[in-house]
Amino acid sequence: MDTKPPPKGRSRAARNEESERDDDGRKASQLHEAAHVGVGIIEAVSKPLKVEDNYSSLHRVDEVAAVILKLVTVLALTFGLFEYDRQKADSRVTQSLNLVQEWETGGYQDAYARINDLLLPLYQQNADTIAAVGDNAAERALLYGNIGEAVTGKDDAFVSEADKDADKVFHFFERAAICANEAICDYAVLKTFFGSEASSFWLYFGRYAERRQADGYAGYGDWTRRFVDGEINRAKFLGMF
Repeated sequence: MDTKPPPKGRSRAARNEESERDDDGRKASQLHEAAHVGVGIIEAVSKPLKVEDNYSSLHRVDEVAAVILKLVTVLALTFGLFEYDRQKADSRVTQSLNLVQEWETGGYQDAYARINDLLLPLYQQNADTIAAVGDNAAERALLYGNIGEAVTGKDDAFVSEADKDADKVFHFFERAAICANEAICDYAVLKTFFGSEASSFWLYFGRYAERRQADGYAGYGDWTRRFVDGEINRAKFLGMF
């Protein structure tokens, strides 16, 4: 039977050469694999990151709702402030009308009428002199003051009926002026009802108030003068503006 001879062993040089070729192949394969992995990592890192926000729409709705709530709160607060100020204004008008009623029913109007009855004949006696001074405010004030003193200046005890009526009217105008100055009453309303009466009364009896002050009644008539001259604090919005 024919048999093939066993293969002869390869030389060391051949084995070394083959081993080197295998090493070179493995190195090339490893380099290729490393390069592929590196490219994959770079692509993964450089790829834009997209985060899915399943609640983005809900967040936008919440933000819009928060803005709307703030606006509604501001509007409600503003309306409340204006409503409060309106109620305060209504209260001042009511207090003023209460004073008007008190003027008519509390004897003040009657006292004013009695004083006018005393002033009228004296005014008529001095009508030509008053007309002669024309618009000279100082001269007119002097003449009117003299007429008023003729009614109330009969003694320094201030106990005559005319003095008592003058005190009563002064008392009312003082109260009205203070009420308006403290924003409890409405100055414009009081001025409408009592402006001419207070101005005329002060013109005649300003000197009477001076005599009262000299007699020890400090500040007597000052509020009436301020009411006539408009030196009254006006009511402000919310008491501030």
